[in-house]
Amino acid sequence: MPSSSPRSPHEAPKSGRREAWIRRLADAHRDHPDREVVAGHHNVNHIVPLGLVLALLLRTMPFRARVKCRMPRETVEVVPRVWPSEPELLKVVSRHLREVPRCLRDFGAWSLHSYRAGRVLSDAVPHDAVGEALMRELAGFFARAAGVPVGELPPRPAGWPSSPHSQDFLHRLIDFTEERVHRPNRWRFDALFTEVGVGADVMRNFREDVGRRPLTRRPFCLLHTDVHRANVVVDRRRIAVIDWELASYGDPLHDLATHLVRMDYAKDEQVRMTELWAVAMRRAGHGALTEGLATDLPVYLDFEYAQSVFPDIMRAALALTALPWDPVAEDYAEAAAKVRRALERAAGPLRLGGVPDRQHVERALRSWCEGPFGRALEKASLAERAMEPEPEPEPQTEQEPETGLRSYRGGGVGCVLLDFDGPICALFPDGSAERVAGELRKLASDRGVLGLLPAEVERSEDPQDILRAVHALRGTGQLPDPDLGADLEALLTAGEAWATHTAPPTPGAHRLIRALRARGVRMAVVTNNSPRAVSAYLHRHGLADAFGPHLYGRTADPALLKPDPDPLIRALAGLGAAPGEALMIGDTAADLAAATDARVRFIGYARDEPGAERLRAAGAGLVLSSLEPLLGLLEDLGREVSR
Repeated sequence: MPSSSPRSPHEAPKSGRREAWIRRLADAHRDHPDREVVAGHHNVNHIVPLGLVLALLLRTMPFRARVKCRMPRETVEVVPRVWPSEPELLKVVSRHLREVPRCLRDFGAWSLHSYRAGRVLSDAVPHDAVGEALMRELAGFFARAAGVPVGELPPRPAGWPSSPHSQDFLHRLIDFTEERVHRPNRWRFDALFTEVGVGADVMRNFREDVGRRPLTRRPFCLLHTDVHRANVVVDRRRIAVIDWELASYGDPLHDLATHLVRMDYAKDEQVRMTELWAVAMRRAGHGALTEGLATDLPVYLDFEYAQSVFPDIMRAALALTALPWDPVAEDYAEAAAKVRRALERAAGPLRLGGVPDRQHVERALRSWCEGPFGRALEKASLAERAMEPEPEPEPQTEQEPETGLRSYRGGGVGCVLLDFDGPICALFPDGSAERVAGELRKLASDRGVLGLLPAEVERSEDPQDILRAVHALRGTGQLPDPDLGADLEALLTAGEAWATHTAPPTPGAHRLIRALRARGVRMAVVTNNSPRAVSAYLHRHGLADAFGPHLYGRTADPALLKPDPDPLIRALAGLGAAPGEALMIGDTAADLAAATDARVRFIGYARDEPGAERLRAAGAGLVLSSLEPLLGLLEDLGREVSR
């Protein structure tokens, strides 16, 4: 049986007077007036002098010049995080790779690390070739990292692919890109992605490419996955690779591919670095890790170029929204260059069929930036909105008896489906929907269609009535402009997105959503509104994580709007739920009809008595004028979920 690993300084007991002094001195160091601030995508680092007393308390070198106070920052994750705690991983890595900075103390919200002196490669060689000697050092690093004992690594997430199933590992990466990077951000960037040629199915098509042969089975090992110039410190031609927050466990060719792409090597450098990597692996006794190198490395390179297109386009667009001034021509030109570079690299792997010219991309960026999902959305303070107190709940009336809720207790409720406009917020308060309907009528009139619609539709205050009627007209062959339906949909989506800026929350709705999420209840939004508008509202109020990708709204076919059960059926399939374990909360007779057809239990919500009467007349057995009583269901819901 192997002996236990030696204790590192940061594994010392974390209580008592000594630890209290360490924490007090560390806090003071973090705010040192001479600190150097270095910010990355995932962390903000304060580089500060160590000081003799803190060095002695940490039992580290008293002459060490500086330490790094490392504070995680909120960011959009674009690669899967295998280990949420970087300090926990560094306990292992720093024992085997002595050049890697150690974590001296983990305080939870931030951590204290040793500081590796030297020059960051991105400063020393920002763009040019790094040279043969440095590439040999990097190849040696990959070989040493592959030798870190797998058994000492922290536990991996449940279901993480196991060695040597390289094909499963690649599919895990592709699925993460589609489900956590591409699809959740489509609500905001759909128009931009579409305009530059990135369709909604590109990543799914990449995964299902029947022309690609399965990957060779290779042993798995520790991966850094982020070895680029800003993460390599050079000191006397020796290197140290820092910043391990994105470290992973899997196919070593993925680590090599991310390095080749993110170092921005020229083609001949990629070839030479691959040769040096293979030589270093074999010399270290890891020859099995190089099996299938020639055929499988191009697949991982294709994946890197494919997955990068989404964050690269989004970052270029968001940079325009962050400018302290309205973007000018030079700003759009710079952003367009970044977008085109991402498209050029992804065009082959994603089969995009060509890259639009610079003028086209600039126009697409300008349209997005000036639209409802660009600078207008960015100006709203997300943090302030999320911290705003919710309106006081309305008092419970006689129409919401506790006895009515008892029928739902213990009834196998495993998921909750919520309508959006009404149960979550008032999307168009004070008659603002009529203004949007007027815009749709004007567009229909300009296209010569308005006189062809039924009279009641031309007078309707509901913009969705116009959308449905135009779609029905298309089915008769009388629609003179085949693009009108899509243009009306885009106009309505923009109007709904604008409305989310001022839509007041339904009393108690945010508390209900957060409480359901805290108890692990699966949730989905089922709505006749655009899922992009729904996602905009949820992001603004800090509720997006409660639903994830489960937003089922209006599609290209208005005939599938409620009362059709289509949104509910899609939600049940997405949540993996049976109709009998689901509960829907809606505020219209159409919601009730859709729930009935989908065989889902229904609770009505009405802001006023006329709305309640309409629901009861439609056959709703229980109608609430406040969501507050539903909070009483949570204890039973939680028990059902945990069974």
